Formats: sequence, structure tokens, C-alpha cells
Amino acid sequence: MTFVTSSRKPSPEVRRLAKEIACALALPYVQRGKAGLRTMDNEDPVIIFLSGAKRGGQIFDLTVSGKIVFSMLITNVLTSERTGPFHHGFVTRERELYDALSPHLPMMFDAEAPGPIVFSGTQKMQYILQVMV
Repeated sequence: MTFVTSSRKPSPEVRRLAKEIACALALPYVQRGKAGLRTMDNEDPVIIFLSGAKRGGQIFDLTVSGKIVFSMLITNVLTSERTGPFHHGFVTRERELYDALSPHLPMMFDAEAPGPIVFSGTQKMQYILQVMV
């Protein structure tokens, strides 16, 4: 089972984004408490880990069986009101992101997407993640 978690003491922004990503991907959000990631990956082979970055922004790490297979810096998070229906998964206009993430996460490629990564959030929100890989 795949799940989303964050650093041990996440900022409110990191926690909120982690919970929105979990909802969008139809995955559980797990509070770590004092548990280390190595303890958690023994139980679940795929983990999405969000943490704060010193350069401003959040770091998104995708860990599979204890190894980071993909990492990106989320440089900006844009939100808007979602006008269409809720869709599970990420939508991307970047072929490289699609190729890296689609084996592990629900992804859809759309060259017309309004940003590098777009997803539906709770409360009729739409999120666009500006990222650096």
C-alpha cells in the first residue's frame, strides 16, 4: 500500500499540501510521530514524503522499497477554484514527469495542462505545482 507522509514536525503549509496530495491520489496521509522512514518502508514499499526546504518550497520524494526513485523541489503552489469535476491523480504536461511518476502513481499526460503538475484538491480547489526536478 502506498501512503503520503511528511517530516516529523512539518510546517502547516507542508502538512496541508501533503494532505491535499493524499486526497488527490486517493492515498492515506500518515502522521509519522517519532517513526523513522526506514521503519515505515518495511511495512509499505511505496512512500510519498514531503518536507520543507531551506531554499523555500517543499521537497517531494518518492521512495520505493527504501530507495528514493524520484525527487523534486516544489518551488510554487498555485491554487484556484476548481470549476470541473474532481479527478483522482496528477495531470502533467511534462513527458519526463509522466515517465518518472506513472509507474508508481495515478498520472495522466495532457499537453494542454495549465502547469507542470495539476491536481484536484478538497473544498473545490485546484492545485498547480511549479517544480524543479
